[in-house]
Amino acid sequence: MKKSLLLLLLLSLVIQIEAKDKKDFKTVRITYQISFNNKPDSTLTTVMEISDNVARINSTSTRQEKDDVIQNIYLDYINNKEIKVAQLNGGETIYTIRTFTINEGLTPQPETEKIAGYNCKKVTASINSNRLEIWYTTELGVMGSMQPGTAIPEGVVLKIVRNGQREEKATKVELLKEETNLLPSLTGSQLSAPAYNYKIQQSKVISVNVFDKQSIYFRDIPKPNDVNTTEVLQFANGSIVLKKVTLPADNADYSIFAELSQHSEGDAYDRTGSVFIVPTNRKQSFLDGLLKGKEALPQYTDKQGTKYEGMTVTNDYLPPLELMRFYTSFGVKGFNHIQVADYNWPDSVVFKQEITDYAKELKGEVWVGTWIGNYAEKGHNVSLKIKYYPNEKKEPKEVYPLFATVNIMEMAGQAYPEGMFRNDSLTVTFKTDTDLKNAYIRYISTGHGGWGGGDEFNPKLNELFLDNNRIIAYTPWREDCGSYRELNPASGNFSNGLSSSDLSRSGWCPGMVSYPVYVHIGDIKAGEHQLKVAIPVGDPEGSSRSYWCISGALVGDK
Repeated sequence: MKKSLLLLLLLSLVIQIEAKDKKDFKTVRITYQISFNNKPDSTLTTVMEISDNVARINSTSTRQEKDDVIQNIYLDYINNKEIKVAQLNGGETIYTIRTFTINEGLTPQPETEKIAGYNCKKVTASINSNRLEIWYTTELGVMGSMQPGTAIPEGVVLKIVRNGQREEKATKVELLKEETNLLPSLTGSQLSAPAYNYKIQQSKVISVNVFDKQSIYFRDIPKPNDVNTTEVLQFANGSIVLKKVTLPADNADYSIFAELSQHSEGDAYDRTGSVFIVPTNRKQSFLDGLLKGKEALPQYTDKQGTKYEGMTVTNDYLPPLELMRFYTSFGVKGFNHIQVADYNWPDSVVFKQEITDYAKELKGEVWVGTWIGNYAEKGHNVSLKIKYYPNEKKEPKEVYPLFATVNIMEMAGQAYPEGMFRNDSLTVTFKTDTDLKNAYIRYISTGHGGWGGGDEFNPKLNELFLDNNRIIAYTPWREDCGSYRELNPASGNFSNGLSSSDLSRSGWCPGMVSYPVYVHIGDIKAGEHQLKVAIPVGDPEGSSRSYWCISGALVGDK
């Protein structure tokens, strides 16, 4: 009897001690390890603290730079509110608050698992088409999760697997006696959730403003006499805008994009446009032609004796390096008053393309230009930014501009590139000063001649030969132009139900970027090489001519 009484007393004491221990801890701190495809990422860590029905979540990275955004997430389970607070790298503080629902859309599963010493049950969920597997324990007597809606009453999530690939798993659970006030004192600007997320995403992007609401037109305007200025310069009767900009000197760990917004100020037609830089590291440059006239540029002569100014590389000259070829839409904004059933015209067309290949040429002081071929007194309006997005560090590639038959100085008399392909081929000789690995030609090709028999509407084979070896034969052709009808208010409508902007074309569509083709070469030795481009350009009809705008640069690893 005495032994039984003693055992009861001891059991009661153990229960009291355990209850006291459970009551004594005020804060739970959990450290999670991040893994991708079962491979732990030692640079990433998530820590969640839970106290008084509030969870605070902080994710850190050993790769974090001193100017990275510092962000904390707070989950208030009393009021079901998620609070995000961020300090941007410029010192600005922003926050957002939104409500959430717990334990909704969670499906119990039979599996169990022991994680960090605690018995866990499993539920699954689908959020924005992402499949989540969630393991939680009720042995801690509190509630918390790394995601707002995946919490379970009296449950703490110790593992989440997203789409079978990304895993956050608890490696350590600490029970702390100190009670912590986890809710933040809110200062700074309150934003909506979308605005908050966008501002964080963009805070690390370097954006260089080149042109801001700049008009491009054809007018009788004086030509600049020199280029010693930081202002926007206009050449070729206003059809070319040019500006010297200072770009980030260290761009090896960025992805680089050109972003151009364009709308019509009075020109209803689809026009060829180009964003380019002017290399100035040889004796002559395209600046000579802009300042002194096309005659100041080196000339390329075809078999018929026709001369083409400034389009090909020489020992003393590099042609413009084309970053992006684009085609204006039929009159967006300027002609939005034209009504067509079921279409709501936008106020502009945005052309955005990656140009990281040319990173070596996109640093320091650079001449950046934009051209739109037009003869309208009220032509077009453009805004251009070059944007640098943080990414993994990579060695910039070597770049050799080879040719650009886009007649950027068309409105100053530069020849149309037609005869150089008729019964002939464009042939350039160039030198590389180092061996290149994984080399390729970044090639853009578009055909023109806007009538039924013109090359705009007829597929033509493009062939490229390097040192007399054919390296590609393909036909630039776009059959998807009808996808962009909503960008073209002034496009003509035909009796058969089609619109002019719907028609398939030789490598381009109204309101679209023309994609570059990567013509892979492999390894190439230092020294002199020859590149030929052959295109069977169509014959003229009356005053109508066919021609091809092509550009190409050799790119490779040193």
